[in-house]
Formats: sequence, structure tokens, C-alpha cells
Amino acid sequence: MRLVGVSLVAMVIDFLVFEVLCRLGVGIELSQIASFFTGAVLIFALDSGEFPWAPDQAKKAVRWALCGRLLLIAFLALQLRSGVFSLLTRNWHWQPHAAVLVAILIGTVILFAGAVLFVFPRLISWPVLTVSMVVYLFLLKLIFVGYVNLIPEEAYYWNYAQRLDIGYLDHPPMVAWLIWLSTTLFGKSEVSVRLPAFVCWIAAAIFMFRLTQNLYGRRAAFGSALFLAALPFYLGMGFFMTPDAPLLAAWAGCLYFLERALIGGQRGAWLWAGICLGLGMLSKYTVALLGVGSLTFILIDRQSRRWLLRPEAYVATLAAALLFSPVILWNVQNDWASFVYQSSNRWSGSQEFSLHLLLGACVLILTPLGLVGAVWRLLPKSSGMAAGPYQSDIRKRQYLWTVVFTLVPLSVFIIFSLLNQPKLNWTAPVWLAVIPLLAWDMANTPDQAKGWWAKFSRRLWMPTIIVLLFTYGLSFEYVTRGMPGASLMTPGRLFGEWRELADKVAKIETVVEAQTGSRPMTVGMDRNFIASELSFYNDSAYNTGGPHFFGRRSLMWAVWTPRSAAVGKDLLLIDFDRKRLMSPSFAQYFKTIGDVSTETLENDGRVVGYFYWRVGYGYRG
Repeated sequence: MRLVGVSLVAMVIDFLVFEVLCRLGVGIELSQIASFFTGAVLIFALDSGEFPWAPDQAKKAVRWALCGRLLLIAFLALQLRSGVFSLLTRNWHWQPHAAVLVAILIGTVILFAGAVLFVFPRLISWPVLTVSMVVYLFLLKLIFVGYVNLIPEEAYYWNYAQRLDIGYLDHPPMVAWLIWLSTTLFGKSEVSVRLPAFVCWIAAAIFMFRLTQNLYGRRAAFGSALFLAALPFYLGMGFFMTPDAPLLAAWAGCLYFLERALIGGQRGAWLWAGICLGLGMLSKYTVALLGVGSLTFILIDRQSRRWLLRPEAYVATLAAALLFSPVILWNVQNDWASFVYQSSNRWSGSQEFSLHLLLGACVLILTPLGLVGAVWRLLPKSSGMAAGPYQSDIRKRQYLWTVVFTLVPLSVFIIFSLLNQPKLNWTAPVWLAVIPLLAWDMANTPDQAKGWWAKFSRRLWMPTIIVLLFTYGLSFEYVTRGMPGASLMTPGRLFGEWRELADKVAKIETVVEAQTGSRPMTVGMDRNFIASELSFYNDSAYNTGGPHFFGRRSLMWAVWTPRSAAVGKDLLLIDFDRKRLMSPSFAQYFKTIGDVSTETLENDGRVVGYFYWRVGYGYRG
């Protein structure tokens, strides 16, 4: 109750300091940060003396420990509070004096909860610690979900949803179906586009929690949920709406039911595993590697070979095939275009040894500590696994299950990287099978931690996750507001001032229309980023084209706006690369063509990038 009273006083002081600083001409962002720390220092100064639970000779050390804990909590609370304040003032256009009241309330609640749970108590509960971090990350994403412009992939898949189909060239249709459902129910916005990613992440977290609980107990299960929330690529999969979001949920669900079927011996789990596999195939073809993993495990594990003589596994395969049948039908009707694109086209490019790139991607997915831990725990018992949780026969089978469902899919990507360049996100679902082991390492109590690696990783995981929490807050601030001296918009970047770009392009379109009497078709000259973003933010999904008009690739844009649809029209060419736009080869495609012009992109009155444009009159095709 004393802490509640002090927190209320701190809120009043916080607001008064903000008002004074604003009247003195200090910027509103700096004012709210300074006023926040004034309130945080007041809370700690008035309450830290009321918790004399340490021996007298250790009080000084304890006070420094409390200061360190409070500083961490204060910075995490500030990240949420600053995000709310910026959202209200910049996106919702609230007055700063009203916005800061809401920000103060949220920041104080986070600070109060952090002080009660983590700063002053003698012992921090492991479930409370992990759940609090998961909730914090979920709130951080929730604040910025409508604040961050759609990345180009999201805008591209939104265009999928505007042209709903049972298949597409470069991906199965699940991402389009989910975006269509969400935007139909909740309207067109960044939030509604990304909402299915949040739902898919929640489903994946539930499956991973239950899978880890089955394998290594409830304490490890909380750690597994924390990993899914905090590790970089899994956080991104639960924020950005790409095919990886439903893939994550389907892969986690399939792993859970396969463990129940193969280790738990539950016959009914096979059908659910097949359903998850089929839904995963509608999301991304790589989930089929779990089928290969299942067959491998059955052949290796003596107890599992009985499933070869039973119908359940075959029924699961049939269920997966039936769910996947729309994509097969689409490929039959389109000369197997998607299967060719994702198979032979991937393997037939220029050969390039890229195993080091795959290794780098794994480091980004799991962090260096996570990758080393995964490799160490996947080593056989003769290499140190005797110190792990593998004493009984069931533990040995669980270990074999983890090894098979990690290494079988991973081996395909390793082979691919020997001759081709992999993408960063490809192996993210593969590591789901080993996350329960990593969670078991992290969640161990000091008495349970056996061996040097268990003790080492147990001490380092929490500092690693705290660093990630701070990194995410700064990253969200960067992609929404920018950092001094850094450009938000450079060629090929995922993040940028796409809404600002669309607004300026719309003004150029109006000027061209006034000059020619007809509205030009806008053409993004990169592969698909510009066209996809402009179609979302400029409401021009059906008057946008790509570089296929000039003999280059633009994925589905070549289908959505064929060259014939642009013949005779004026084209407004948009690019971030001035040299590419100045190419003399464009002249052959038009009756006449204008000069290249430059436009600036701004964020809060600060120039953050440039784009270039020119008009071609009378496209010849």
C-alpha cells in the first residue's frame, strides 16, 4: 500500500515536471523522458528503505543490486511509455498534454509491477518472470503494430488477398486467405493485415508450451514460451504477416502431435498431425520436411516401427494431401509454375558456396548462445550428454526425437547452401524441435544444473534476453522515427517511409493527370517492393505495375498487370536508384519520355531519404 501511495505521488510529480519542461521550451519527447525518470527515482528513494530484508553488513550491496534492478525495469517501462506517447501524438494526433497522461499511467503501472515482482522481493518466481517478459514483448508489439509501416512483403501479400486464389507463383495461398479474412472483418489497416500473425504466434506458443511440458516438465515449458517470444526471428514471425507466421503455428502444432503420436503412443494424435501438416503445406512447402522426419524416426526407433503396419499414419498423410489439394489443382492449371519456382528454379541458379551464410542466419535466429547450446545438446551422450536429462529409455527416445526432427530438415538446407544462397528465415522453424532442450537448460535450478554447460548457459540466458528486450525497443523506435544520421529509406530496405512515399507519388500523379488529361499507371522499378507498397498506401492496387514492362522480373505483378494492360498509357516510373532510372534503354518503350526528378522523404521534418521519378508517355509494349 505504501508503494501504491508513492506511485500516485510520483505520477503527479511526473506530470508537473513534464509541464514545466514544456513551458521552458524543451521538446515534448525529451520532456516526457526526463519527467519519467524523475518519478522513477522518487519511487525508489521513498520505498527502498522499507525493505530491510538483507543483513546489515550486506545492505550496501543489496541497495546497489536494487538500483540495478530498478534501472532495468525503468528502461523497459520507458520503452513502452515512449511508444504509447509517440503513437498518441504522431499517429492519433493527440495533444501532448493529454497523451502524456495516458503514457504516465501506463509507464507507472509497468514500473509498479516491475518493482513489486522483480526489484524488492527476496525470491523471483520463475513462472512469473517468464510470463512477465512474454507479456511485455506482446505489449511492445501491440503498441507498434499499427505504427510501423507495412514491410514490402506484407504489402505484397495484401495484394495477394485482393486477388484471392487457391495458389500463387511464389507461395501457397494461406497468407492471402488469412489477410483477406482479417481485412474483411476489420477493414484495411496495418493492424488488420498483421492481426493473423499475432493469432498464429499465440497458437505456436501454446503448442510449444505443451510440447516442452511433455518432454521436460512445466518449468521448462515457461522457458520455451519465453524463447518463442524473445528470440529475434520468432518475435518477427509473430509481428509481420508473411507466410512464415502460419508456418510457425503449423510447424509447432505438427511437432506437438507427432511427439504425442511417436513418443506418447496416442493414436488420435496422428490425424491432428496430418491436419497441421496440410495447413502448413498451404503456408509454405518446407513443412513437408516434417513428413520426411517422421518416416526417418519410425525407421530408426524400434518401438515406432509398429506404425508402419497401422492405418493412423496413412490417414494422417491422406488428410494432409486433401488439405493441400487446392494448391495441386492450381499448379495443374498453371503448368506447375509454383512447384517449378520453389524447386528446380531454386536449385538451378548460379552456384555459390553459402554455408557460412546459413551459419550466420542460424546465429541471428537463435543468438550465439542459443546456437552453441543447440549444437552442444544435440551431440551424442559420449560427447557430454550424460550430464543431460537422458537417463531412462523414454528420455533416450525423446532425445532421438529431438535430434531427428532438427537434423533431418536442417540437413536439406545445409546441402542447399553448399551450392546456393539460402534466405535468412528458412531454418527458423527447424529449430523449434530443439527449443525445449534449450528451455530445459535455462530453466534449471542451481541444484539441477549438472555439467559446465548447464551452469554456464543458465547464467547467461537471462542477460541475453534482457539485452534482446532493450534491442527490440530501440529497433521499433528506429523503424518508426529514425536515428540521427541514419537513412530510413535506402534501396532494398525493408523499413521505410512508405506512407510518405505514397503521399508524394499521389501528388505527382495528380500533376501528370492535369498535364495529360489521364491518370498515369505507376510502376515501381524494383522487383516488387515499391509497387506493393504504393498499391496499399496509394489505393492503386489495380493501376500499378512492375519492371516486367521492361523485360525484368516482378513475380506476381507480371500476372496481375500484364504488359498489354499498359499499352498506350503514360507510365510514372518510381525508383530509389537514380542511375537505373536514367538508363537510355527506356526511350525505346515510349513515344517520348521525361527527365528524371528527385523527391525527398521526411520524418518529423527531417530528411530521411530520396526517391526518383520520370514519366514515359505512350507505352509501346
